[in-house]
Amino acid sequence: MEERYRLKQWPLEAGGEKELDAQSGQLVVLVNRGSGRLQWSGRSAALGPDSIALLRPGAAARASAGEQGLELWQLRLQQGLLEEISCPGCDLEACFSVVPFQCAVVRLNTQNATLLRRLYSMLQKETEQPDALAGGVYRRGLVELLVAGVLRCCVNEERKTALVGRKRLVVDEVFAYINAHLAEPLQLKDLAAHFYVSPEHLARQFKQRTGQTLHQYIIKARLSRCRELLCNGVPLSAIWMQCGFSGYSAMLRSFKQEFGVTPAEYYRQCCQRAREYPEEALPETKKSDA
Repeated sequence: MEERYRLKQWPLEAGGEKELDAQSGQLVVLVNRGSGRLQWSGRSAALGPDSIALLRPGAAARASAGEQGLELWQLRLQQGLLEEISCPGCDLEACFSVVPFQCAVVRLNTQNATLLRRLYSMLQKETEQPDALAGGVYRRGLVELLVAGVLRCCVNEERKTALVGRKRLVVDEVFAYINAHLAEPLQLKDLAAHFYVSPEHLARQFKQRTGQTLHQYIIKARLSRCRELLCNGVPLSAIWMQCGFSGYSAMLRSFKQEFGVTPAEYYRQCCQRAREYPEEALPETKKSDA
């Protein structure tokens, strides 16, 4: 097993830098002391004793030390190690593979950070001065505990991040859902239930992000779809159903209020513009697109 993992320590003075390269394996970097930053692919994150950095195979990053210096402890997991220490029902290779990033800094609570550094220290000592009594078994156990501890910390942090980020992401998900289901009834209470949030929360977040109510956005999205279908030659009698209006008169009223012309008039304008300016798809209307 010793061939499948590598331990290294990198003390950096204030302002010092270290290039980190995961190469063909997984790279886990713990911070023993000090602080600094990790930079990768145009992004950066702070490093401190309560954080670890993870680099997927092929990823590279640069660590820079702050005013107090920075000491990094590196665990390199070579190809095949995760498969070797996995057990039935716990595929560690698969656990690492679903992590949706090439490089990331994960925040830990003090207890978990201390535990990971303790396990690393014990593995470092045993690797440098192996005990003759069941040394291989002991080292294997320490590696397994260290890897499992890193994964557990990452999963816990991902759960917390998901709960915080849910408020930001839900509106983007609603945009996509609405545009994919315009022909269906789209009520605030039903959308809130679909995304597991309260109607009040969804309405508030939507208003903050878009400056308009959910109902206003749905109407504009449906009218925008109407224009596309009109210029594609879809019959008026079919458009109102495909766009989710309760009837033709409801579509006619909303369309004229938004664009200043009836759907039939718009279709004629569309045909005329297609003849005069074939490179342009849509005629000008009174208001901008939704």
